[in-house]
Amino acid sequence: MQDVTFVKYCPLCGAENPRQQAFCMRCIDGDLSSVPIEPRRDAPSAATDKQETAPRCAPSSAAYCMLTAIDDPLLRFIVREGQTVGRTERADIVLAGVPKLEWISGVHARFSRRGKQWYVRHLGQTNFIKVDGEKYDGREDVALHEGSILILSLTAFRVSYGG
Repeated sequence: MQDVTFVKYCPLCGAENPRQQAFCMRCIDGDLSSVPIEPRRDAPSAATDKQETAPRCAPSSAAYCMLTAIDDPLLRFIVREGQTVGRTERADIVLAGVPKLEWISGVHARFSRRGKQWYVRHLGQTNFIKVDGEKYDGREDVALHEGSILILSLTAFRVSYGG
């Protein structure tokens, strides 16, 4: 009988990490605090060790949206269903360090998912969001897609899915 080793896989880069790890050892930005522990997968081949040729999860099963700041791609924020983003501690995800943060509302937008589709809803009082160039200042749900450009007032993010 073979022993099973349990590990965590980074939702950003796919790297294998010890089960007690809180942040990815390879990319450092990968938050592993809510990543499930799972049995170790077979070792990847040399061709796929650095980068997989296909995504691990299809966007339809994505557990989160990742917002990557266009002006500073090192600034990435993982947003899960029902969470809000903004510039103050009232938001679930505080967008600390992003360019033009002062123009983002304290609680600017909420993210949701219905079935396979992710949505964003503007929550601010005096500003707006744009999704793929179209401006929204009301409180309607706006569909997001892999690669969409989301602008919160004056700060642009690229949307990707993960998990």
